[in-house]
Amino acid sequence: MTRQKRNVKWLWLVTGFAAGITLASIWPHEPVAAFSSDRNDKFVLVSVPVGLTSGDAVFVLDFLTGRLTGAAMARSRTGTSFISYYYRNLAEDFQINPSLEPQYAVSVGLAEIQSRGGNQWGTHALYVAELSSGKVAGYAIPYRISQVKLPPVQLFPIDTFPFREATVTE
Repeated sequence: MTRQKRNVKWLWLVTGFAAGITLASIWPHEPVAAFSSDRNDKFVLVSVPVGLTSGDAVFVLDFLTGRLTGAAMARSRTGTSFISYYYRNLAEDFQINPSLEPQYAVSVGLAEIQSRGGNQWGTHALYVAELSSGKVAGYAIPYRISQVKLPPVQLFPIDTFPFREATVTE
């Protein structure tokens, strides 16, 4: 192989590498997000990103009580620990008929909620559907960067919509 052919191969390799780097730098970047959840017949557990530079909050919805509780971790000088705590009584929000067994489903989604009145909101929201009421409700997560444990705060209801007629018992 002649020296000129070897130089041409190197030239193509370097040109391809430079073109790849250039294309990668101008191509639109999509953020990657992964949420996890697990459930059984008595509760569901779901993780939710709350801040741009912080980790996730974890929420547990107890099907027996209709209570949604959660906590977010933060790194501090002394280590990592839960510092922000959340709660909401979904049985009251959905006006669950005590004679019916509630059936919940929970999901997480990106929510760009404007901060106002001193409130900061997490980057994502929790969405809860309940079958007997036929409603879906969205909840904003109040979020504040802190190095100390904060008192528990209620999740803030954003809005609801019906996805079916409520179940009526006679």
